[in-house]
Amino acid sequence: MQSSSGTTPAPRNAIIRYNLQGTRGRKVNLISNNFQVNFSKPSIKIYQFDLSIIDPNKKNGENANSVPSKYVCEEVFKQLNLGVRWAYDGKKNLYSPSEKLKINLRKIKVGRTTYDVTVAGPVAETSVKEIFDAVKQAGAVIPADAVNALNIVLAQGFNNGSYVTIKRNFFETEQRAPDFPGGLKLYSGISTTISPTKDFGITIKVLKTHQVMYPGGKLLDFVKENLENSGKDDRGGGRQGHSSQSARLPQSLNEHQRKFFNGILKGLKVETSHLSYKRKYTITGMHTGTANNTIIEELNVSVAQYFSDEYGGELNYPELPLVNVGGKTKLPMELCTILPNQPYFKSLNSAQQMDMIRRACQKPKEKMNDIVESAKQVSSVSSASTGQHYKFEINPRAIELNGRILNPPKMDEKNPVKYGAWRMSAVARSGKIPGDIKIGFVSLLPPFRYKKELHDKFLTHIRKRATALKILDIARSDPPLEFCKVDELERTLEQTNSAYTFVILDNDSSYGQAKLTEQFSRRTQCVKLQTVQKVCGMNANRNGKGPDTTTMDNILKKLNAKIDGVNFGINVDGLPQTIFDELVMIVGADVTHFTRSDKKPSIAAVVATADPTASKYISRVKALYPEGERMSVEYIRDMRSVMKSILTEFENTNKCLPRRIIYYRDGVSEGQFENTVMEELGGIQDACMELKDNYKPRISVVVCTKRHKQRFVVKGKGGRIDNMEPGTVVDTGVVSPNFMNFFLNSQQAIQGTSVPCHYYVLYDDNKFTMDMWQMLSFYLCHTYARCSRSVSYPAPVYYAHLACASARARMLSRYDWQEIQTGSEEAPTEEEIERITRPDKFNMFFI
Repeated sequence: MQSSSGTTPAPRNAIIRYNLQGTRGRKVNLISNNFQVNFSKPSIKIYQFDLSIIDPNKKNGENANSVPSKYVCEEVFKQLNLGVRWAYDGKKNLYSPSEKLKINLRKIKVGRTTYDVTVAGPVAETSVKEIFDAVKQAGAVIPADAVNALNIVLAQGFNNGSYVTIKRNFFETEQRAPDFPGGLKLYSGISTTISPTKDFGITIKVLKTHQVMYPGGKLLDFVKENLENSGKDDRGGGRQGHSSQSARLPQSLNEHQRKFFNGILKGLKVETSHLSYKRKYTITGMHTGTANNTIIEELNVSVAQYFSDEYGGELNYPELPLVNVGGKTKLPMELCTILPNQPYFKSLNSAQQMDMIRRACQKPKEKMNDIVESAKQVSSVSSASTGQHYKFEINPRAIELNGRILNPPKMDEKNPVKYGAWRMSAVARSGKIPGDIKIGFVSLLPPFRYKKELHDKFLTHIRKRATALKILDIARSDPPLEFCKVDELERTLEQTNSAYTFVILDNDSSYGQAKLTEQFSRRTQCVKLQTVQKVCGMNANRNGKGPDTTTMDNILKKLNAKIDGVNFGINVDGLPQTIFDELVMIVGADVTHFTRSDKKPSIAAVVATADPTASKYISRVKALYPEGERMSVEYIRDMRSVMKSILTEFENTNKCLPRRIIYYRDGVSEGQFENTVMEELGGIQDACMELKDNYKPRISVVVCTKRHKQRFVVKGKGGRIDNMEPGTVVDTGVVSPNFMNFFLNSQQAIQGTSVPCHYYVLYDDNKFTMDMWQMLSFYLCHTYARCSRSVSYPAPVYYAHLACASARARMLSRYDWQEIQTGSEEAPTEEEIERITRPDKFNMFFI
């Protein structure tokens, strides 16, 4: 659309497209996981062609032009036999260094279907030179199509070999993958991405990566392995072993088990063994019926009888549920075999998460060695394949560069910050618990598991530590202890009438149910049995070290924050520019999605500071159902009403509106900046204008994310490789050339290798310098109320993430999503979800 003058109107808010550097801090030498890509002929063209794969058996109403499955696409590409210079994105796009190609309609058979295949083009062209030109030109936009084409060209070398490709991660198919909890396998592989940089041109980031995979083999063996898990929680229990041989397969499954397997088997590809040929299917869910009681209407016989008559053999497990495999087709599980090399994208339970961390955790030197070896492998694969046709080679030497280490803020007068942590002598201000019965305890574990001796010991330690920290109400209380089951918790809390209750959980799945009982006047704090044992020095990991003071402090800091106390303040004198000379509101926002949408909405949370100490927060939660055929919602819809509500509450608390608004947004990629973040900025501006005609606060927008593949290690004397210190910042070398951006490592790595946070300053009415943005972000990482150490994100962003997680747990516990997915129950509205995910008037529910 053009204006009357014939020019395209400027966007309402323009993204900052220049790059700045800071100066503060002491110098440190770093090694990155970037490797330079050298092009002998940057001007070489990369031509894009359209690949059309049409199933002629589909009618127009069945979307005949939709992209077939990944397996069909890969088989068609192989049968086209175009040669090693061709690269394929696995869907509709082909790339070649030559524009010469002529393929008319061809018939290609995959399985039992013959597809109409055509290749048309070239439909577009790009070149490496376009990227180099954009890197050098201030304010230019890196051409995304050229970067995408390079990524696909690079990946093709692995696709031509014995690798399985999953989102630019490459895994050798014949590797001896170790067992993983839940009867799964853990594959190791290589992750790569093309990265244009400020000072080194085009580079490739390389990482060693891991992916949980389904095992190949009989489906019933996998079911047998997960039987114990199916009786735990909705995400699959906590079993560590892999003893499918010792577990007995029952003749039938109960409803809870059926729903559990419906969740972990949906989307799994299997092949059948009862025919004279192998046929592949995709499981769409567990059927409610068994082979014995499911009738084939056309034949008026049961599925069990049909297989007996047709194939001459009795089913061994006719009382097990059938699996749905599309349309009206249902199969007995005992006839299905899981195809190998399939990724497991379901949410990992706590045992699986611990196992993943343990296996993937590497010290910096080990991590860097694996990166260098992986880069050599990438170089070798590309040189033998697409590299020679697209005239590039990868330098196997990791790029080295300089960073700076910022000084931490002053937190406690008696105890300075060292290595990202400080010892808190006392809370800055104790909160107050209203009512006559201030503290209570309810155990969801029975008395023989949560014994009174353990409870008394726990209470003694907590009281003693609360006295030292000057948290008054708990230090003086004599709380009662009650026992109940999770479905009796609401009634038990009403009877005990305590204003603040510690709930001892029986398992992970009870957390959401327990939180559904929380109210503004009846606050709860969930504690695991292992945490209680840790406080008392009875945890196996303590090795006789006695009570764990750090864990006590974390429990009490959380309590004090939830009762409107202030744990610690931050001295802002070290900031290079003044900011708190007038009222400031610092906002954190995040949106969380489910791994597979399955009719579940995305959850968005927006939190904002409500006082000058940045210790009290206002929070809002929104449920966001995707529109049309989209799987998730990337931006926060109706940000105007969300921010208007927050600003109104801020004004009621402080008797005036903020003069500055700093908006930190988590979880957004570069490709979403324009349509997502700037859309939300417009909503914030609209909210301000609706509140008051002349209300125009200075607004700044920063995206911060740890979902990236950038890594740094410190290069010490004598070749020593170490982790980055808290405060290490990088704003030169490998940063994005066309954004105001930097990497900041704000936390001390407790185990493994540090992952920095990537910050993009997209909009800045406050006119802060780069030093100011780096220092402010670093300082905010020290204001997280749960612990006296710096964290990896600024606290407002961390809180938004916690609010999403807490709201998500409440939502999953409140509604039966298995029944909603099958259509047996109606999906709740966004408004209904919002009412149960955030207790009314209780802003700090997420702590």
